[in-house]
Amino acid sequence: MPNYRLILEYDGRDYAGFQSQSNHPSVQATLEEALSRHFETGRVIVHGSGRTDSGVHALGQVVNFRVDIERDPNRVRLGLNTLLPRSISVVAASVAPASFHSRFSATGKTYRYRILQRRDRSPFTSGFALHVRRPLDWAAVEEALPVLVGTHDFSAFRGAGCTARSPVRTVDRAEHVDAGGGEHHLFFHGNGFLRYQVRRMVGTLLDIGLGRRSASSIGELLAGRDPSKAGKTALAEGLCLMEVDYPPEALG
Repeated sequence: MPNYRLILEYDGRDYAGFQSQSNHPSVQATLEEALSRHFETGRVIVHGSGRTDSGVHALGQVVNFRVDIERDPNRVRLGLNTLLPRSISVVAASVAPASFHSRFSATGKTYRYRILQRRDRSPFTSGFALHVRRPLDWAAVEEALPVLVGTHDFSAFRGAGCTARSPVRTVDRAEHVDAGGGEHHLFFHGNGFLRYQVRRMVGTLLDIGLGRRSASSIGELLAGRDPSKAGKTALAEGLCLMEVDYPPEALG
């Protein structure tokens, strides 16, 4: 039975997250419906590399599924893009080794958070970047970012309802990039992230940029492990799953 691997891009505004939900549209359910139509079979179960939350976007979400029908992966990609809504696109398709699992084979993920810092909003970033009108002290943000790098107990940035067994995660990249035109990007790469972790880290960094707390407060939060002390969870619209890492042997 072929094990197909897809890379997806999607606009998360139309969905209550990646994972299927009983009463709300999801990326997973929409893709599974398209797969069933494309292969003319019953439900095709899709496994995602992770659960992006409601409103979160993706440029590199990875999924895999098995179906007892052999078909050229490019034909699968083209067929799905005919059936899927404009908010979801399959940008790559391949047949993966039988052992490949989009979630359990992954070794790391990269997220980007987009911020538009200028007086007026832009119709070209609306829904895809957080609009901040007030000036931000990016030097203070850059002072705080390295403190997040390393293996830490990230309980202070753990969102309500997180079911992860351990709050310990490794972040090996936390970087600010000035993209020009008032647009700023925050990149985070790690072996995995807790629910709302990236958005809560961003919310705390925004507090630092706005002068509401010091750069040293990041270390204090990590040590104290109290989520009530962290900044507010930044809006989902600025967050995008950029890429998922796999070891070469997993990809075949």
